Amino acid sequence: MITTADILNFAFTHKVFTRKELISDLKSQSQKDSLSSLSEQLDRLLKSKQLVRLERGVYALSDNARKEFYVPVSEELKQINQQIKTNFPFANYCLWNSNALMSYMHHIPNLKFIYADVEREVAESVFNLLNTENSLRVFLMPDQTDFDRYISGSDAIIIRPLISESPLQLVEGINTPTIEKVLVDIVGDVEFSFLQGSEINYVYSTIFERHNVNKNKLLRYATRRGRKEEVEKLINANKL
Repeated sequence: MITTADILNFAFTHKVFTRKELISDLKSQSQKDSLSSLSEQLDRLLKSKQLVRLERGVYALSDNARKEFYVPVSEELKQINQQIKTNFPFANYCLWNSNALMSYMHHIPNLKFIYADVEREVAESVFNLLNTENSLRVFLMPDQTDFDRYISGSDAIIIRPLISESPLQLVEGINTPTIEKVLVDIVGDVEFSFLQGSEINYVYSTIFERHNVNKNKLLRYATRRGRKEEVEKLINANKL
């Protein structure tokens, strides 16, 4: 089903767009089976004044539009969530994917990573489960060498340790990271080595431009991860 987030991601990129252009983009993302909800979602965005209608079939992003961040929930994410939830009902975990970052990047890599951040106590058990029940290759807490040798450039499910008190939010019943967790994790985690040099500055600038970021929450989590200094440097360097 098309969500308002799908439309806003397109709107932030194009600023002014036609309904035809939007439909073409959604079809290219294999969402053609859910176009029936398009009119309803457009109406919601118009009523909330995040979009404005310039003329029939032509829309523009509102000047004051700044949306909340939500991880896009794919069918694969729903499937993995059900697998973990069924087998480990008391485990803390969150799920997200590399697609959550693509609309903020300048150079978009051709990759698909699914991240399963789970408590260390059940990480190996979750690895065994997902390795058995999914077609994608699954990796358990890879280090930089593992990532460079076996994962980089491939589609994969990556089991990562869930840091205590990570900022999370529910999206369609799935525990996912908030934007503050994403911004800290991409600074230094080996799974985000595709964000090098100027690219991570571009991502930070774009995210701060499009979303409400709670800096106190961001820096608290950065402190827990020992990355407060690096995050503050990115904020200051980009005047965010």
